[in-house]
Amino acid sequence: MPKESTFRPTSSWVYFGFILAIEILVIATFLYAGKVEIAITSTFNSIAINVLFWIFVVHPKIVFTDAGIKIYNPFQISKIGWLIVEDFETRYSFAVITGNRKIRAWAATAPGRYSAKRTHPSDFKGTGFSDRIVISPSDSPRTDSGMAFVLATKRRDEATKNGTANSELIRRIQWHNIVLTGFAVTILWINVTQL
Repeated sequence: MPKESTFRPTSSWVYFGFILAIEILVIATFLYAGKVEIAITSTFNSIAINVLFWIFVVHPKIVFTDAGIKIYNPFQISKIGWLIVEDFETRYSFAVITGNRKIRAWAATAPGRYSAKRTHPSDFKGTGFSDRIVISPSDSPRTDSGMAFVLATKRRDEATKNGTANSELIRRIQWHNIVLTGFAVTILWINVTQL
């Protein structure tokens, strides 16, 4: 297994590309119509929206390493060693439980209640969870939270068996994302109030 493997939903990149295509089309339409001032305003709005979308949807990820798990959320990075991970939860999103803390991952949200009807026992073949009696829909490998759960469980078991796991817990605030969010919201606010 590689030293690091990253989990990030592919759908976030698809949505980002879709948003970019629409923004380019709108700006090109304004330029073609000769409305340069509106095109400039639209460009600034597009940049602000792209920054916010990047921070809240595309940037969040989960990185599995031999030593532990790293959870990248919009404003915080958490590095958790496999030795202090007590359990995983997939109730609202994939979460790592350690001590009295529950660190949730924005990159692996859990499905709604209606997805329970689509869960089948064959979904769990090869995951190591097929012997469990009660399996929630959020544990299904078809969901982001379930896939993160399967990958984390396998990686933790392998790391503790090989002796590469550690017991560190580091949480860092991403100040640059906070500042970028403030700038993007300010740009949008200024452009909306000028209408």
